[in-house]
Amino acid sequence: MRKSLIVLTIVLGTLAGCKSNPAPPTLADAKRVWLDINKQPPVLVELVDFKKTDGQFAKVNGVTVYTFFYEVRERYLTQVGHWKPGDIRTIKSNYAFQKTENGWEGPDGEHFKD
Repeated sequence: MRKSLIVLTIVLGTLAGCKSNPAPPTLADAKRVWLDINKQPPVLVELVDFKKTDGQFAKVNGVTVYTFFYEVRERYLTQVGHWKPGDIRTIKSNYAFQKTENGWEGPDGEHFKD
């Protein structure tokens, strides 16, 4: 019995010492980044749909980063290349967020609380 208690104490102590990842940036955070980036004049597209497709934590040079993978459907408001006004295009891409003391920093420089 004593041996089991010692093993349990060691296991629980080890688990308590492990750091878990912080909550990742939300869908609303990533959508806000998209809106911030695409509001720069001239505004060429409008958001039709935005959804998360995946996400991944990593450590880069000691900094926690989260790659937010998404799929966006955007509607063109003006002629852009071969895209006519009203055309809808689906794009799959990602945003890299990095963990800071002020929360997650998005690629647009905005901070989001976790």
